[in-house]
Amino acid sequence: MIGGTLEFVVRTVAVCRASLGSPGMKLTEPSRSDPPGSSAPHTPDAQDNLPTVVAIALVAYVIADIAHHGFGHGLMCWLQGGQIELLSSVFVRCSRTELAIDLAGPFANLVLGVIAALALRATRRMSVSTELFCILLAGFNLMWFSIQLVFCVLTDSDDWAWLLHEFNGAPTARYSLAGVGVLVYVMAARYLRTRMAHFARTPGRARLILFAAWLSAGAIASATAVFDPHGPGTVWHKAIPQSLLLSIGLLSLARARQIGPPPEGCPAISISRGWLTAAVVLSALSIMFLGPGIGLKRPW
Repeated sequence: MIGGTLEFVVRTVAVCRASLGSPGMKLTEPSRSDPPGSSAPHTPDAQDNLPTVVAIALVAYVIADIAHHGFGHGLMCWLQGGQIELLSSVFVRCSRTELAIDLAGPFANLVLGVIAALALRATRRMSVSTELFCILLAGFNLMWFSIQLVFCVLTDSDDWAWLLHEFNGAPTARYSLAGVGVLVYVMAARYLRTRMAHFARTPGRARLILFAAWLSAGAIASATAVFDPHGPGTVWHKAIPQSLLLSIGLLSLARARQIGPPPEGCPAISISRGWLTAAVVLSALSIMFLGPGIGLKRPW
């Protein structure tokens, strides 16, 4: 299942490579002697290793999913004195119902997304793979928070519905919350576009990376939700909207904006056994445990 997911994404993106990129435009692999944050000029010798790009995206998305359902809804369920009756990749059922439990999921994404964005800002020297991971981690989390916020308050559904009911569905509260969601999205997208700028120096490169990341999120979410106890319909009703619709803004980051002088170059993402192993392990754990769902008793 995991190998099939990786192969599906790699094959699909490979088919799109010719149309998204310029023929013969490739990138230089960083040499072994280069420091982690070093750059290399563009030459027609090498290109990004697609399986590694997919692996980085899988790790970023699964962490965002775990943050939302596990460290968000699940942990708050425990802190409110409840028992986690079911924790899956798309749903958390707690023995208690509290406003804090509903909001904990989105705010876990917001916190993790901000941390990833701050890491990008504070760390001057990082490898190109780590930089892409931080960009995708920030993107998945901040767009999950912002797009879900806008959708929920406009449709009176899901995690933000309870908060809206606290204001009796007042239009002022509804549109104010939607405005917050739009603001977070715009700020996140503008900043992440600047971080994608040097990936976009080669025509089509940023689009290919982001398309691969977006498709990877949908693939692992669907592969996991196939085993959901609520039936295969969960893939269409929960997994696809959660993974592809809430992260649709990633595709807009290809319109990268450069602020300040352009970087000297951006080395190609080379094959990494570390990222590939991490993707396989996290994907396997997601499918095995979050797919069918687990129940967790409070440890105290």
